[in-house]
Amino acid sequence: RYFLVLDDVWTAKVWCDLLCNTLKSCASGSRILVTTRNGQIVKQIKAVNTHQMNKLSLKDSWILLCKKVVLTGEEAEIQHLEDIGMEIVKKCDGLPLAIKAVAGVLCTKERTRRAWSVVLESTAWSASGLPEEVRGALYLSYEDLPSCLKQCFLYCSLFPEDHKIRMHYITPLWIAEGFVKAEGSSTMEETAKEYYRELIMRNLLQPLDDPDEFSLHDLMHDLA
Repeated sequence: RYFLVLDDVWTAKVWCDLLCNTLKSCASGSRILVTTRNGQIVKQIKAVNTHQMNKLSLKDSWILLCKKVVLTGEEAEIQHLEDIGMEIVKKCDGLPLAIKAVAGVLCTKERTRRAWSVVLESTAWSASGLPEEVRGALYLSYEDLPSCLKQCFLYCSLFPEDHKIRMHYITPLWIAEGFVKAEGSSTMEETAKEYYRELIMRNLLQPLDDPDEFSLHDLMHDLA
């Protein structure tokens, strides 16, 4: 018997090429769990039981945004921005990754109506010529980066999706590529670590159990 998990399947070819032939002889009672964002895959593989993940409600979207923008117990600091914040999370369509991405942008802004309105009205929300899955909040989170951080983020896409990358491995590579500019009395190494921490804070890099280790979410990989 086996219990096999196939995460984030985008093509039924995976099922046809790998599973139909190689797993036919497995014992009765075996199970396969498939996750996908493509509804057509569910039909093509003739799934027996399906579970549709619901999007976050507007209220829950706002709660998640607050948790990512301010520390626990400090929510009152942005309550005067709730009306603008609600309009921002509406654009995220209940998708947690999109909400986290735009929260990473708001973390770098002043907590004023003017600053949040600039984010709400950014043309990056409606940028054309991009794959559907990276439009809106994800592209906004990239477009808001300083040029030096854009280069560092894009460099991460050279590694495979979900690949574990250590800070102490990638920061010297950023320096070698000329992406890092020392600021004030800080060394290049210290500045590179600051770049790393800001990309983590902006939710563009996905920290793992070890805070000095990260991976790139598949959609962030596509964005890069």
